[in-house]
Amino acid sequence: MITLDTNYLLRFLTNDIKSQAQAAKEVIEGSKEIYIPVIVIAETIYFLRNYYKVGKSAICEELSLLIRQPNIKTSDFVLLALDLYKAENISFYDTLLLGEVIEKNLVLKTFDQKLSKVFSKYSSSN
Repeated sequence: MITLDTNYLLRFLTNDIKSQAQAAKEVIEGSKEIYIPVIVIAETIYFLRNYYKVGKSAICEELSLLIRQPNIKTSDFVLLALDLYKAENISFYDTLLLGEVIEKNLVLKTFDQKLSKVFSKYSSSN
């Protein structure tokens, strides 16, 4: 199974370095199984937001479409985290935490009031 690094995913999504973007496209579209680690998704979002100035909604839509491809694998809670990130005013890092907590039906202990409020909104234990 192929694992993608952040720069590979960025080239694919931004097409800013044409030769690398083409190579990334060939691998992503032509490989049977590709794994994208959670850290790569988080780092990709960071660069897309802060360096490329892409909006949250566009990022979430593009990454969700990519992750839903049958040959793409990642942690189960990533799609939920993307939905939370798009809907709520918290960091993607916090939505990753919430996605995993909600997906695994865990108990969240936090002093972060904003995070706690969002968790209460989506938690099935309420």
